[in-house]
Order: sequence, then C-alpha cells, then structure tokens
Amino acid sequence: MSNILKTVRQQSRQKLTADDRSARVLDAIDANIAVLDSAGFIIWINKGWREFAVSNPLLDGSHPRQVAIGANYLDACSAATGNASENAMLVHEGIWAVIDGRKRGFSHEYPCHSPDKQRWFLMKVKPLPRSRPREVVVTHIDITDRHFAETRLLNKQRELNTALLQLQEMAEKIKVSLGEQQSTVFLNQPFDQLNQPQGATDLLKALSKREMEVLAGLVRGERNSAIASRLQLSRKSITTYRSRIFEKLKVENNAQLVALISRTGVPGPEHSSPIKLQSSK
Repeated sequence: MSNILKTVRQQSRQKLTADDRSARVLDAIDANIAVLDSAGFIIWINKGWREFAVSNPLLDGSHPRQVAIGANYLDACSAATGNASENAMLVHEGIWAVIDGRKRGFSHEYPCHSPDKQRWFLMKVKPLPRSRPREVVVTHIDITDRHFAETRLLNKQRELNTALLQLQEMAEKIKVSLGEQQSTVFLNQPFDQLNQPQGATDLLKALSKREMEVLAGLVRGERNSAIASRLQLSRKSITTYRSRIFEKLKVENNAQLVALISRTGVPGPEHSSPIKLQSSK
C-alpha cells in the first residue's frame, strides 16, 4: 500500500512540474496569450497578457476587467463601440466559428493605438487539442515593426508607379511628335499591345468578380493583408488571385498593372464605376 501511495505522489509531483514548466514557457513567449472555454470565458492568461492589461489602463486609471480571468471575452467584443466595433465584431464571429468547429483557425490584423504610440497586432485563434468541450487559444502578436516596413515598401512602390506613368506619358508625347503608330520604348510587346483600351477591356472580361475585387485593391496600392482582411480571405488566397490577374492581363508587376488601369479607365469590381488610383502621397 505504501508503495502505491509513493508512486501516486511521484506522478503527482511530475505532473505539477510539467504544468509549471509549460506555464513558464508560455510566459516567456513574446505574445499575449489567453485560453477561452466553450462559452468564451477567459480561463487562463500568460504573463504577456497580464502585463499588457496593466500597461494599458482605462481612462480612469483602472485595469480593464473584460480581459481578466473569469471575464467573457466574446461579450467584451460584442460591447465594443466606436471605431473599434467593426474589428471587434469580426473577431467575435471568428472566435465563435473556431469554437463551434466551423473553422479550423482564425487570424486578423488590427490597429491598437495608445495615446502616444501607433501599434498593430495580429490575432490568431486555434482550438486547444483534445479539449472537450472545445477550448480555444487566443494569441495577440505585436506586428508594428512589420507594418511600418510594409508601409515604407508600399510607398516606394507607389513612387515607382508614378515614375512609370510619367515615363509612359513622355513616351506618348514623343510618339505623337514623331508621327509613329506604335511605341515599344518602355514596355515589352505583350503589355504594349494592352495600351489600346479595347484590348485591355477584352482581357478584363476574363476576370471573375472576385479577381476584379482583388484587382481594385492592388491598383489602389493596398497591401495583400489589407485586401485579405477586407474580403475576408487568407493572404495566401490573395497571392494566388494576384498571380492569376497578372497572367490574364499579361503584366509582370504592379507598376504595369497600375499603368494599364490608369490608361484604360476600366470598370471597378461591380463594373459600375472606374477604379480610382490613390495618390502617392
């Protein structure tokens, strides 16, 4: 009997040690992590989650209770108001979809600015393996540095697009002044043929409605992640649609795509109004 009790106590100590080690590992991860039960109540949080709540108090100086253990995270999303309400409802629906098994996972990028700093986060929701009833792990990762890097890259791309348009306008002026019928100075032959509005319009008819929606975002200079969030698709899907659009329109990069759209004035996703390009500034 004494040997059995000794074995049980040993196993118990080993289990506690394993649980403690798991908690310390999760505390060391550079992300804010919480576990929600099947009704959306917070049942566990890591150190990053606790510290973020403490460092971001409410206007009255108190700590937000809606993100503490025992609070219902889904209710907090439903109660959101103002500019954050749209993102909160999208998160609410995404978490529920994972809890009830309609989705294997959910991710969403969103702004979370403080009074003195602009910040962006990536939320990921995944089911906790072998949990019955189902529990989900909610992770928030700070992607501010990545966001600013992508913004700088996007601005450079817009500057390049603008420069390309100016070069094409100059090429057209030279063509007119010389009385030439065709110009192949700046573009390769397949894309140059698309300079004719009718030729571009014919090719655009081959695009699906979803491809037109993605096309509109590309020519407006939106990031793939922003288009994915707006259309509620994955970034991988947007990359696939982008490749299809380039192939069907016979362009090789965003600069040629923007040039094509700016010259032809093709219709937007709903085929009701032209796609408008954003200013580079």
